[in-house]
Amino acid sequence: MSNSVRDLGTPAQEGRSVAKAAGLLGILTFASRILGLARDVGQAAILGTGMAADAFTIAFIIPNILRRLFGEATVASALVPTYTEALLKDGKAEAGKLAGKILTFVGSALLVVVFLGMLIAPVLVDLFAAGFHDDPGKTQLTVQLLRLLFPYILFVGIASVCMGILNSHRHFLAPALAPILFNVSALIGLFVLAGMWRAEMPVWAYSIGVLAGGALQLAIQIPFMKSRGISFRPDFYWKDARFKRVLKLAVPALIGLLAAEVNILVDQLIASLLAEGSVAALSYGLRVTQVPQGIFAVALATALLPTLCRQTALGKLDEAGRTLGFSTLVITGIMLPAALYLIVMAEPVIRVMFFRGEFTDTSLRLTAASLRYYSMGMVFYAAVKITAPVFYALKDTRTPVKIAIGCMGLNIVLNAAFTYIFIQTGIAEPLAGLALASSIASVVNLVLLRYKLKGKVGKAGVPAKSWTALVFSGTGTFLLLLYMKPYVAEFAATGVVAGAVSLVLSGLFAIAVSVGLFFLTGGDQVRITIRKIIRRGR
Repeated sequence: MSNSVRDLGTPAQEGRSVAKAAGLLGILTFASRILGLARDVGQAAILGTGMAADAFTIAFIIPNILRRLFGEATVASALVPTYTEALLKDGKAEAGKLAGKILTFVGSALLVVVFLGMLIAPVLVDLFAAGFHDDPGKTQLTVQLLRLLFPYILFVGIASVCMGILNSHRHFLAPALAPILFNVSALIGLFVLAGMWRAEMPVWAYSIGVLAGGALQLAIQIPFMKSRGISFRPDFYWKDARFKRVLKLAVPALIGLLAAEVNILVDQLIASLLAEGSVAALSYGLRVTQVPQGIFAVALATALLPTLCRQTALGKLDEAGRTLGFSTLVITGIMLPAALYLIVMAEPVIRVMFFRGEFTDTSLRLTAASLRYYSMGMVFYAAVKITAPVFYALKDTRTPVKIAIGCMGLNIVLNAAFTYIFIQTGIAEPLAGLALASSIASVVNLVLLRYKLKGKVGKAGVPAKSWTALVFSGTGTFLLLLYMKPYVAEFAATGVVAGAVSLVLSGLFAIAVSVGLFFLTGGDQVRITIRKIIRRGR
């Protein structure tokens, strides 16, 4: 047990461990997101928002959703808490046996899913992209791409399990490098392989690059797993008590995550019934919002989970509450100006990033609408990402599931309502109703999660004046962005370089103003809060 505790770090080292891990993950995730943006920009330029782009979007979304269900649901909600507890109480050898059983189970389940998925691909496309039948050849292309991409979930599903195990050992490097390799592989497929093979249909070479990238995400983690005594030898002895506990925790979480993924599929189904290009435009807008979310919210949530598991396993619930409280303040302070910037500057951002090649004025209009309304929920989505791990650490997966299912129903109702309203009124593009529904569902999700968390962990300990300061800071930043928007839009229309420079400068200025207003309006309480955050990090 002593070796396991040293491997995780002493309680006094938790703040520094989270800070260093979040910093490392943030830097590597930033690199990954930049490459991901390059991939999206390349995809937009070569595929635009036409038939091939829509077909690829659906063909990639379906296996990616299944990957998150069988990989991330098991990892975040069940494997990491149980594996961390095994490390603390039973040592690395017993924890390694548990990891072997989980790897065998996930790999076996995904093999079955891949086989069945390739078999019933036409049914899946008919179910989730019914509107594609109106365009000759679109359904057939989507089915073919889906069958090619289905093995992707086998690679990245197992890679997700490896990520959770390595993170439990406080190793974050290899899991954070994996998405970088994926994006590099996809870019090679899009820009290199496409020029040598089936140049008339670059979507095929792009899909090959994506599939190879999934395999690389797993391959890079295998040596680090073996160095920690984790064997990839199949272990089908699933009567082990800890393994059963993982499944018991994972099943409710899987249902909850399934509810979230159903929302995405419903969005795409409705989008397939709208104007051509709506499916791809919806995806592009969401991808842009995922850049700051991935760099900050996902990185912080990934780094927090092992620490929260440690604190709850040792009964340090007050510490867990304070960890969540200060993390929420930090993530809100970061995500608020980012969200406001994307809401106000949606058109210039999309113009500079995507407006070239097959990406037309119609593509610009649709994608900017998607980005603006998805951005409205960024702060709340980020807060959900760092709140859910607290329930997982407490081994309570049922509460997030119930809330997720309720929000799924709300999202579906709002999808239909807002899309209809936007079609009838012309307030925004119809697909914007789908993005707005997702944002509102994120707000409700966060409110319910925080309400259910009361009494389970200690109080956050963050002064109320700090939150008030964020409100004043956000208001001032929003007004500044409205003032700068015409000038930024003018530069963006003159060219990519001028537009990019104007976006960067206006973004830096907005951040400076946001931080300055936060300190000015927060006074001593803000400075005390910041000192506490720095002290916890140290």
